[in-house]
Amino acid sequence: MDIQEFIQTAKEAAVLGGYILKENFKTVKREDVEYKAKKDFVTFVDKLSEDRIKDFILSKYPDHGFLGEEEGISGKEESEYLWIVDPLDGTKNYINGFEIFAVSVALQKDQEIIAGAVYIPMLDKLYWAGKGEGAYLNGNSIKVSDRPVDMAIITTGFPFRYEEEIDSYLKAFKEAMITFSAVRRPGAAAVDLVMTAEGIFDGFFEMKLSKWDIAAGFLIVEEAGGVCTNFEGQKNLDGNVVAGGEKIHKILLDIVQRTLL
Repeated sequence: MDIQEFIQTAKEAAVLGGYILKENFKTVKREDVEYKAKKDFVTFVDKLSEDRIKDFILSKYPDHGFLGEEEGISGKEESEYLWIVDPLDGTKNYINGFEIFAVSVALQKDQEIIAGAVYIPMLDKLYWAGKGEGAYLNGNSIKVSDRPVDMAIITTGFPFRYEEEIDSYLKAFKEAMITFSAVRRPGAAAVDLVMTAEGIFDGFFEMKLSKWDIAAGFLIVEEAGGVCTNFEGQKNLDGNVVAGGEKIHKILLDIVQRTLL
């Protein structure tokens, strides 16, 4: 296993998808938007990005599995290696012309994420990490922040697809607003996670995400010296996420456990 080769593949794949997003930005028309479910959209750009990424990865590793948001499982499903890809995280932002969206590419080996990359095309920011290799942004090492709690900015995502969770979520949101200096909502979980790893944000929490939203960012936060868990405090990609430096993570975890469990 060559971890550096896997990292390089993840980086190249994320940038390849990002170029597709850049080329088509602000070209999506209303008739191009499809509904996957209530408040859940997809466009030809999501699909094109995923196809290009999949073709690139499987041409290099034909014996690996591939899990993409749009097409599901393909490749060698029985492989110990599984690439987990979100070809466009922040589709609604993209449709509306808001520049905050990303491509997320991660490699899982035997249920552990070992390499990952997230590319934010309109900012030209490429984040990556490998298990035990540290976390990087455009070639420079990154670390989570160590700001005091009263200066910390927390980022989150709203459970807009799960109306039954809104009241509980608002309790967590209120606690975060009271506890920290500010709360932000960019609209793309992969962006939330890597900007937490970079130290722009001090912590992040969100519920009911998908594995492809968080797999790469989860590793990047950890390799940047942070803590990333589910709401039970476990290192589990079950879709509920709390991330940050050790101190902020502990406080955020307490908030979500008191309000969302």
